[in-house]
Amino acid sequence: MPIYRLDANNNLNSSELFHRRILYKFFALSFDGETPQLQASGIKDYWNFENYFYGKVNQNFVPVLPVTDKLKQIEGQNGNVLAFDFVAESFAKFKSFFSVPLRVGRLSPGTPISDPMPVKGFQNNELEYQDYIIFFMDQFNNFIFNSGMASKIKGPKEYTRRFFEFYFSDDIPILRSSYFLSFRNPGYSSGLSLMLADLDASNDKIKMEFIESPNFEFYRKAAINSGFQIDKNVPWRINIDLKSPVIIEKYFSGAFQQRDFVSDVFSSYFVKAYRGEMNSIVAAIFYGYRNLYDRLPEPPETNCIDGNEPIEPTLESVRSSFNTTYWSGKYIEMKNKEAGKPFGEQKIQYIKNNAFVNRSQNFEDYINSKFKLPWLEPGSLVYEKIKREFKESGEKVLDNFSEHVKIIVMNSIESIY
Repeated sequence: MPIYRLDANNNLNSSELFHRRILYKFFALSFDGETPQLQASGIKDYWNFENYFYGKVNQNFVPVLPVTDKLKQIEGQNGNVLAFDFVAESFAKFKSFFSVPLRVGRLSPGTPISDPMPVKGFQNNELEYQDYIIFFMDQFNNFIFNSGMASKIKGPKEYTRRFFEFYFSDDIPILRSSYFLSFRNPGYSSGLSLMLADLDASNDKIKMEFIESPNFEFYRKAAINSGFQIDKNVPWRINIDLKSPVIIEKYFSGAFQQRDFVSDVFSSYFVKAYRGEMNSIVAAIFYGYRNLYDRLPEPPETNCIDGNEPIEPTLESVRSSFNTTYWSGKYIEMKNKEAGKPFGEQKIQYIKNNAFVNRSQNFEDYINSKFKLPWLEPGSLVYEKIKREFKESGEKVLDNFSEHVKIIVMNSIESIY
């Protein structure tokens, strides 16, 4: 048992909490009680740098969403939970390891890792995302009314302009790909993870009690032998290890040598989260404009198309209020904002121009290819800052500096899986 007080919780003041969290990070799995040990196999720190994005991004760091058709039910403590089919099969193997040892008395009964059953699996956060967008649009409409601008909005075109002014004046992200990368989307909702207890992960004392269970070492070995890794910071959460020999041997045929199992999983079991983002933003503006229209004392008589018919709050009236060039340009600006503004105006204009010229490629694919790892792109503000600091350090800037940076970062990203 560690000699340090590993009992941090969110009720502590910020300074004390910070220092106690460091103690847990370095000493939580030090079993000799005096000196820290190398982290045991089968346990991984999923709160460490890129690992935080486990299940939220693919092997190329592109935000992804699970394909729900691939999910399978698993009997849980309070009803069935969902996980991908191969995760469910691996959990059945994991659970089978406990049966005989528990029956013959080798395991202590009455703990979450005596006869493990999940309490949480996949969670569909699409409804939460829709509520999040509705809340944002309602806040915008309240701003419109409170500022006295409502009477000046004569149609969807003016409403859309005001919307983007409001959006770009705030730091709140609203794109689907940003939402599903955020803390609002729990890591266990990927279809790759299972929670075996409903405990407070912010309380280090509870985590230590779990880790010091007499069954923990058996639990760790069972996880390894069935293709899972234990989350160090949520030790009752197990994540499938896509590079586990156990998993690869069972599920990867290797028929296509140019691909690996990780690539196969993200190709078959996930879709890119940015798909349809442009249309979703248009739909959100339509929702907001319709609600604004309904809240006005009477339909504005001056809302006309070509001076003839009133503009009704329809999805098409919003979409057609601007051309594709406008919508695509705003989408690029939104991606830049929500990526932390890695590109300046000149680079953004370059991306816009290329998006319109390269018609053979889907707009969203092209645009998102530029924001996959935007801070690594030559011309990005972050890239140029790194290059400048590299020069100031006295080091020679190599011709292949871009590739050098990318290799370092991609090696780090690969550690996620």
